[in-house]
Amino acid sequence: MYNSSSQSNGPPPNAGKLIRFGIVVAIGIAVLIMIGNQGVILSMNMSEFGSQFTKPLQYSLISAVVLAAIALVNVDVKNRSSVVWYSINVMITFLNRSRSDPVSKNISSFREYKMSIPQFTIWQLTKIFLFGAFFVNIMFGLGLTYILEGNDLGVNKLPELFSLPFGTPQGSDGAQTVIELIPTLTLIIPPILGVIGIRLVIYVGFHSIIRVLTSYIYDSSQGKPKFLNYVSTIEAVIGIGIIWAGINMFFTEQIDYNTKYVIGGTLAAGSALVGFSIFDKIRSKVLTHPIKRDLYIRIFALIAIGIIAGSIMAVNNSIADTRKIEYLGPYTQQQISLNRYLAELDKVKVTPNDVKLTSVSPNNIKSYIESNKDVLDSIRIWDWEAA
Repeated sequence: MYNSSSQSNGPPPNAGKLIRFGIVVAIGIAVLIMIGNQGVILSMNMSEFGSQFTKPLQYSLISAVVLAAIALVNVDVKNRSSVVWYSINVMITFLNRSRSDPVSKNISSFREYKMSIPQFTIWQLTKIFLFGAFFVNIMFGLGLTYILEGNDLGVNKLPELFSLPFGTPQGSDGAQTVIELIPTLTLIIPPILGVIGIRLVIYVGFHSIIRVLTSYIYDSSQGKPKFLNYVSTIEAVIGIGIIWAGINMFFTEQIDYNTKYVIGGTLAAGSALVGFSIFDKIRSKVLTHPIKRDLYIRIFALIAIGIIAGSIMAVNNSIADTRKIEYLGPYTQQQISLNRYLAELDKVKVTPNDVKLTSVSPNNIKSYIESNKDVLDSIRIWDWEAA
């Protein structure tokens, strides 16, 4: 006999293949539309403006490709993971599942998801084409092109920048180092720091969170949640984030006698968390739950680092209140030297203008007026009574 319930519970045939094909077609159509539209605009602008248009376009393309590649391209060929395609795969699995299947059964672990090598390679290139426009930075493209042509933007001086917070500057040495690095610090470094931050958010933060959540769902369905493994991943994410924040502090606009302790404390806290993460990752092969004592050790270690760095900074501030010239003087001198360079005060020339009044004999006043008649006629007297 006809069984309506069995018919309604059956998955639609080839739904997964149709959805995948539809997504690929949609992406292809979107890329073709974008390329066609931009191609027409490009042709019109090139014919009208010539090199005045192609130069900025060249810098835009270079910056888009380089910055998008740094931010978005996944180089982990071994795992070949992708949150986008994993999400699509989960959606397809949900569409194909029967109503009686539990949700956890249809969510595979993100850790086990792996794309094929051709699909992985094509997807990395597709991301550059799709999202490259969001990373256009003409000034970065200009600076990078300038460097590739064999010119110098002071990049070789960049290692010296990392030593500035850890020493007291003598004379104007620190300011001179920054002055030589101004092209690099304005054209190259900010975009690079930005895209590296985006990359860390995507591939360290977001991927790790998805990996932990899906692993927990999958392991719970198997009755074997590995909490210590999840904790180690979270520790690594937080530690790497703190280390990245410490690295960004080298490019701050303000450096004083306490900057080295702020940077040192931040890097120490991040490194401690990464070290704890490695230790917990090794132990997670044996243990499944974190030990409460170990949690206290981690918390107290971070608090100790904060107290040590904060205490040193507080002592320095109290000493600096009474010895301002010794503590703040060298850094203020660097700021003055740098500001003088930016304002080009060193190029200001003082030309003395010694104005002298020439007396005119009363007998020559009439002839003097006649000789300067062209100037005097252009003068308008507003107050005739005062005149």
